[in-house]
Amino acid sequence: MLSRVLPVWVVGCLLVVVLMGCGANAEQAAPPPEDGLRRVTLDKSDAEALLRYYFGGYVPGPARDPFDAGLLVLRDGDTYLQLDSLTAWHPDAAQQLRGSTETLDWDGLKPFLQATYYDARRLPPTLDALRATVPYRDEGWFTVELHGVMTTALRQIHVDEGALRAALRGYHEAGAQLLYPEGTTIVGEHWDDTTLVEATVMQKRPDGFWDYMTYGPDGTLARTTSTAPRQLKTPTQCAGCHFGDKQFEPERSFPGEARPGPHGPRAIYVDDALRDMEVTRFFDEHRKRSDYVLGLYNTLFVAQLRADRRAGRIDATDAALLDTLGL
Repeated sequence: MLSRVLPVWVVGCLLVVVLMGCGANAEQAAPPPEDGLRRVTLDKSDAEALLRYYFGGYVPGPARDPFDAGLLVLRDGDTYLQLDSLTAWHPDAAQQLRGSTETLDWDGLKPFLQATYYDARRLPPTLDALRATVPYRDEGWFTVELHGVMTTALRQIHVDEGALRAALRGYHEAGAQLLYPEGTTIVGEHWDDTTLVEATVMQKRPDGFWDYMTYGPDGTLARTTSTAPRQLKTPTQCAGCHFGDKQFEPERSFPGEARPGPHGPRAIYVDDALRDMEVTRFFDEHRKRSDYVLGLYNTLFVAQLRADRRAGRIDATDAALLDTLGL
């Protein structure tokens, strides 16, 4: 009797062992996602905007919506990256994501973006190459000097006056938003006395987002800033601040003076005539950041136009622009 029972138990135990082994192997060697899809999830309040920004830069040609291009796919409420499309367009970038079926979260996405974004966007490789197409030191550019929280270096910010006027002309039509035209470039040079130590750049894409670039001490594209108080990664930490709602000094206190911070002064160096409370309140530019821009460039530019009007040196076009704004 026992000899008949024993084989049954043995067979049962063996069956359990085989099933457990098969389950373990299946988990270790799971098949790739259907159609080469890789699930992407960002635990952030602005996750959709960030995905459209980052992956819009990997669509061939001018940046455009990655969902419309088929690079990102929605299925049952989840977002997936189409690896086959990424492989066709950027094989080296796609190779970094092959061989894994795990969900691509923010911690997994950051190193991928850091390593591949510049190449995918084909951004100017040097600051000299950028200057060849964006002559930001020429006449017709509005310049602001400041010390802020990003770096202890003195920052000189350059913005094309034509782009500022375009944003101002469309202000009311855009619902009290300052929206810059495609191609607008904002250059921040970082100076240590008379030495240019690095530059950070924003350039407006066709899809409404901005490319972020850092050029290091040698004038070539760099993955991080290099000046104190800490290195900031490009583009991930750039977008983190520009997409967020945190306010920074010295813009937050303007037109008042900001107190020095733990790493040095925080100040915007402008004439008192540009500390125009009415204009500052009218635009509320830093808090609203309606086009992902943190600086007070339109505020200061309009304050300068009002000062010019009081001095009797404004031209008719700019005077009409102030009238249109109601300022």
